[in-house]
Parts: sequence; C-alpha cells; structure tokens
Amino acid sequence: MSAPPIRPPASGLKGNRNFLLLWAGAGLSFLGSRVSAYAYPLIVLWATGSATAAGLVAAAAQLPYLLVQLPAGVLADRFDRRTLMVVCDIARAAVVGVVVVLVLVNGVHPVHFAVLGFVEGGFTVVYRVAERAALPSVVAAEFIGAATARNEARERAAGLLGQPGAGLFAALAAWAPFLFTVISHVLSLLMLLRIKVPLQPPRRSLRGSVVREVAESVSWLRGQRFARLAVGLIASTNLLFPMVQLAVLVVVRRSGGSELVAALVTGAAGVGGVVGALSTPWWVRRFTLPRLMILSNLLWACPLLVVAFVSAPVVLGTVFALSAGAAGVWTVALSAYLFGVAPEDMRGRIAGAVTLLAYGPLAIGSALGGVTLDLLGVRATVIAAMGVHVLLLLLASISPGTRSFHDAGKSDSA
Repeated sequence: MSAPPIRPPASGLKGNRNFLLLWAGAGLSFLGSRVSAYAYPLIVLWATGSATAAGLVAAAAQLPYLLVQLPAGVLADRFDRRTLMVVCDIARAAVVGVVVVLVLVNGVHPVHFAVLGFVEGGFTVVYRVAERAALPSVVAAEFIGAATARNEARERAAGLLGQPGAGLFAALAAWAPFLFTVISHVLSLLMLLRIKVPLQPPRRSLRGSVVREVAESVSWLRGQRFARLAVGLIASTNLLFPMVQLAVLVVVRRSGGSELVAALVTGAAGVGGVVGALSTPWWVRRFTLPRLMILSNLLWACPLLVVAFVSAPVVLGTVFALSAGAAGVWTVALSAYLFGVAPEDMRGRIAGAVTLLAYGPLAIGSALGGVTLDLLGVRATVIAAMGVHVLLLLLASISPGTRSFHDAGKSDSA
C-alpha cells in the first residue's frame, strides 16, 4: 500500500522557503559537478593530445549513470532524501579534494582522473535522484510544472557557467577547477542543512527485497508505452551528443584555440538550455507531447550537423545554443509528464530507472566518440551520429506509442 502523501504548501514558488533552499543547494551542487565533469576530459585532452584518453576519462566520470541509477533510486525511496544529499555533498567535496592534492603533487594522470571521476560521479547520481524525487514534497501539485522548468533551467545554467568556468580555471592551473568544485559542495551542504521538513512520506518497512523494488519500477515503466519511447530518444541523444561535444574540443584544439575558448563554445549550450527550459510552458500549450517530441528532437539534431563543416568558435557556440534550447524544452516537458503519472512512493526508483535508460549511454558515447574521432575524423563522426538520430526519430514518429497518445496528462499503458 502506498504511503500517505505529504501536503506541501499551496503557495507559489517564490515564497516557498523549502523549495528555494532545495533549489539553491542543488544548483550550487550541480554547478560544482559540471565544472569538475567538464574539467576531467578537457585537462586530459590538452595535456596528452589524445581524444581517446579524453573520451575514456569522460566515460569513467559518466559511467555511474549506467551503474548506480537503480541502487540510487532504491536509496532515495528507502531513506531520508535530505540526509542522502548531505552525505553526497560531503563525500564529493572529499573526493574532489583528493584530486586537487594529486594534481599538485603528481600532475595530470588520466588514470587518477578516471578513477576519482567515477567515484565523484557515483555520489552525484545518488544526489540527483534524491533531489528529483524530493521535489513533490516541497511543491504543491499545481506548481510541479513550473518547478520542473525552474529546475531544468537551473541545471542548464549550471552548464552555462560550469563549462566556461572549467576552461577559465583550467587555463590558470590544472587543480583550480577542482578546488572550485570543493567550495561549491560545501556551500550546497550549508543550504541543505537548513531544510528541516521531511522530503518524503513516512517510509515503508526497509526489509523488503531490493531486487523486487527495482523490478516494480522497471515494470511500471514498461507499462508506459509513450514514456518508453520518449526515454529511448533521450538515450539516443545522450549516446550521440558526447561524440559531437568531443569533436568540438578537437576542432578548437587543432585550430589553435585554448581550453577557455573550447569551454566557451560548448558552454553556449547553457544559454540555449536556460531559454528552452523556461519557455517550455509556451510550447506545451501549443503542441501535444508527441508533436513536441518530434519537433524538439529535429531542432536538436539539425544544427549539430554544422559542426562537421565549420570551425569558427562563434558559429559553433551558436549551434550549441540552438540545439540545447530544443533539448531543454523536451526534457522539461517529459519530466513534468512523468511526475504527473508516477506513484509517489516509487518516484525515487522510477527516477533512477528513467535516468539509467536516458543517461546511461553518456559513458558509452564518450568512449566511442574518442575512438571514432581518432579513427574517422570529425566530419564523418558528426554526420554519422546525427544521421542515426534522425533515423531513430523517423521510426519513433510512426510508432504505435506516438500514434496512440492523446492526452499528455494520462498514462498511456501498453
């Protein structure tokens, strides 16, 4: 039996203290994570000149999205979500502090970056799942859509500031981006410690089978035909986008650009992502969710083809901003839909399962992208990646899940 729901305040977001603390604390945490996640492959690429080494380091940092999601969902549904986030901030500050020490003592070593990036990424996944599952406990149901849009804008803004920030700090010293990340997690921790309300209903017994609880979330998702399709497309973008992102770094480096120029180019995605996320309500009012899925994915893929043919930083930055804007719209729209149909006592596990399927391919894409770029070059890699995505989108547009979806506010069971 489901636990009784929490009654969050019926006030809007502006005067909701607990939401603001959760939002700000997570924002600081995501900013620090973005700086370090981008700094790992960036510093390795400039230190070694190897796209393969940079791709493998990026893959290690993203591998927890594939391995940790489901256990993270169980933790978020079984234990206090605020406590989980606090523990994760402390652990990440400690791990990234070790990176600072190692760089100061031994310099840049890809193996060190890969191992510590993986550990940091594991705690980041647990934090992210717990924070997403906690949102309905501090925001009334009628404000979930607006809160989700603000959360997505916050994450995009973290990317907007984090990527050029990583490049700026890396240009100063290889350890500087990681010191910034340590400070951001400490500040995030101070915010989270001020949240006193529970971020979940009273818990069920903790003696149930972990495997059974994971299976429940997977079974629920299997019954959501349109959600399965939509998450699959996000998985496609997250498999292919790391290849394009790494391709841009290679282009900038070969053109004589610095780490800061590379970070500014890819960081332009944050601008588009913020605009896209905040404009989502406008799009949702005018398009059904299936049509929005098709339109936003086309607007995501088509601009990225330009990367295969140009090297001017301004053009590349503009392309990234346009593509990220489309991705921001689609991510917010789908997240709000899933919040509306997911059972409360399964939100952590469902968030873990969805994020596993959607973001797990990031690590594979980073590793594959590094190898492909060294073997085939930038142009062939980018054209092939975007061609695959457009083909998958065409198949999705004529699938039964898309054609049978009539109301984005209702579950579309198979």
